[in-house]
Amino acid sequence: MADPDLERAVEEALDQPPARVRPLELADGRRFWLKRVERLAGRMRLQKGDPARSFAAEREGIRALQAQGLPVAGVEMEGPGWIVLPDAGPVLPQVVADPGLAEAGKLRAMEAAGQALARLHLAGMVHGRPAVRDICWDGAQVRFIDLERFRAARPGGLRQAADLMVLAQSAFARWPEDARWLEAAFAGYRAEGPPGALARAGRLALLLAPLGWLGRALLLFRPQSRELRALTLVLPWLRRQG
Repeated sequence: MADPDLERAVEEALDQPPARVRPLELADGRRFWLKRVERLAGRMRLQKGDPARSFAAEREGIRALQAQGLPVAGVEMEGPGWIVLPDAGPVLPQVVADPGLAEAGKLRAMEAAGQALARLHLAGMVHGRPAVRDICWDGAQVRFIDLERFRAARPGGLRQAADLMVLAQSAFARWPEDARWLEAAFAGYRAEGPPGALARAGRLALLLAPLGWLGRALLLFRPQSRELRALTLVLPWLRRQG
């Protein structure tokens, strides 16, 4: 069914200077997000790859998750080089930082994130970058966003182990001194994930141990780097999960 208010907001947004992501606030209080193919050139294009390919992967990922009934912010409207997604609630770091939400509610959000990732893996899919900033919680449901690195994969395979590493790395980057949020997410995953998945993630962490040694060395020169610090924490933590 056509939504004239949303269509009008999209038309106005498309007339604005291009932006990769633009919020759309409707008069009735609803919020959507207009996503467009990112414009990159030079070094950034070399670093991030072909933006059109990433955009196509995200659109494919959204459709694949929707077809399986998996939690994702679905496409409301789309056109050449753009899609419109409904707002799926705050991302997990915002949930954890919310002073009005009790700890039990925050832990439930993290546990639900792990369960959702487990269901995605059981369906033979890989998010590609399930960082905590790419998972939303509306108070009742987790939904994934930013699926530019989505792909199909064998359940419990190496790519899904890499998904778990990304989730853990991003959590340590946000909360290096407080592992309870990550532990809640992994408890949810452990309860519903593919058999042996956490053991495979632990083996991947063991293979990547030299990166941890390098991270500790580089941390001497960049002591404020959250990513380097997270790297030194995530590999030994993951090895203990299997």
